[in-house]
Amino acid sequence: MVNNHRPHGRTPASWEADLLKLRAFEMVLVLFYMEDLKKFILTAIEFTDKLNGVNRLDDGEPKTKEPKESKKIKLARAVLVSEGVINQAESNELKNLLDYRNTIGHEIHNLTVDVGAYSGLTRRDPKTFKPIPAYDYSSAKRAKQLRQRIMTGMTGKFVISVSMASLSFEAAEKTYTAEIKRLKARVNKGIDRANAVISETNRIIDFIPKSVIESVQLDHPWAINENGKLNKLGASCAFRLFDAHATPLAVSYVMRISLRSANLWFKKWQTARIV
Repeated sequence: MVNNHRPHGRTPASWEADLLKLRAFEMVLVLFYMEDLKKFILTAIEFTDKLNGVNRLDDGEPKTKEPKESKKIKLARAVLVSEGVINQAESNELKNLLDYRNTIGHEIHNLTVDVGAYSGLTRRDPKTFKPIPAYDYSSAKRAKQLRQRIMTGMTGKFVISVSMASLSFEAAEKTYTAEIKRLKARVNKGIDRANAVISETNRIIDFIPKSVIESVQLDHPWAINENGKLNKLGASCAFRLFDAHATPLAVSYVMRISLRSANLWFKKWQTARIV
């Protein structure tokens, strides 16, 4: 019975806020790992090719609409495969993570929209209309592992330039990694608590007599004024639900009103019972 109604309003729940913070830290890690890796790969191949009098990052083909850098990294992936640094599956993984890095850089809203009051705006497949899985919780870990694997594999086969990027980012990386671990624990606890509340609320709603639910649903279209407040008929609906032992939270879901409003009507119902 519990639906996508938000009893507490549009403000993100604590666990939702923590989840968005967690994603932010992970996305920063992905940005660093993949940007640093891309520069490392291109620079190493260019330096090595210059010494050998070749240029494997230029296929000699006429210019196309494909961005120059995208074409370069595509050729660089082929070089890494031919040199045995990575296999084809790892080359595909590199492409996917670089594409994901671009999504973070240019369409970050698509990686956060599924959390909060406007989750209905999540991108959907034009054919099936099902939500497109956007955020990848494994991306930061995979990006770190792939970066290390490629850098290690290129050592000894290419001319490697010394970069201070890793040292410059070290403090941030350690801080973000620690925060991610802490936030994961908080998010999991928050989700467990939210699920427990939803489960209990569903149990309460299921025990409300069917006749009461049907009468409330029948009256509901005329129970709320244009300003969103309950009118006399709405108050009657709420009172019927309270008489059936519904909690304010259950009433909030059934009537699709705020929990604050449901609590106020609950107090009025209690007062009316005493009188």
